[in-house]
Amino acid sequence: MTTGIGGNERGVTSVVGVVMIVALTILLASVVGVYAFGLSEDATETPNFAALELEFEEERDVIRDNGNKEYGEFLWLIELRHTGGEVVDGEEIVVHLDHGDQRVTGELDGALTAGETVELAVIHNNQNGGYFPDGYEDCDGTNVACRLAGDDGNYPETDRIQLRMIHRPSGTILYEETIGISGTYGIFNGNPESGVDITDETLTFA
Repeated sequence: MTTGIGGNERGVTSVVGVVMIVALTILLASVVGVYAFGLSEDATETPNFAALELEFEEERDVIRDNGNKEYGEFLWLIELRHTGGEVVDGEEIVVHLDHGDQRVTGELDGALTAGETVELAVIHNNQNGGYFPDGYEDCDGTNVACRLAGDDGNYPETDRIQLRMIHRPSGTILYEETIGISGTYGIFNGNPESGVDITDETLTFA
């Protein structure tokens, strides 16, 4: 009789052990599944745009023989190049050019394929709008921002700007650089006498 009871106890213990093992297996599988799904989700959000290049160029103003500045040669040019690899969805990329509390934002209106180069231009013309660099004779282009020049009071005090390229879905900064600029000229266009006050402006790379 005692042996029979002991046998029953061993049988119950075995069943409980099997149930616990199954439960632990299911729990571990769930944890691993959630972790793997999280990794997969992160992988889809992480950008892989090693083939994207951003370049900033400043054509500085020239001093004439009479001492006056030639603003026709004062231009900031931002080039975005896709040097190779998969097509980049334009909605995923945004470029910010910040100077003080002023910002010019550059966006793409479509996909960018390998071998393509697009640009934005920030032009500093005089207050009468009489000087433009060659190839940028007006401010009608979607990729051109015109700013005042000739009065240091029109600009923030800092002589540095920040250029960043951001992957929107993940918020990852793909490129970031702080750049010194000529004198106190910047992207601010807020001459109180003219009534012009542009704080932020969004342009389209073209």
